[in-house]
Amino acid sequence: MEYEEIPVAITPLEERRFDFDLMENQSFNYYRITCDGKVLYIDENFDYIEGDMPVEWRKPAIARLQTLIKAREHPDGP
Repeated sequence: MEYEEIPVAITPLEERRFDFDLMENQSFNYYRITCDGKVLYIDENFDYIEGDMPVEWRKPAIARLQTLIKAREHPDGP
């Protein structure tokens, strides 16, 4: 799964574009979220692993990722 240049509202007046990638390895899957040279790694439960992304960007970015996953799993709606 890969999404590029997805708009995310950080605040009502600030929007940034994020890339979302599902990363896979032998032990577990995780997500990499990037924006403006910053990165956030989260596990399949959306828990923080590591990264240098500003804290105020994390919650909106993770919420957008959850929306993208839900839309992918249920393309015809809930």
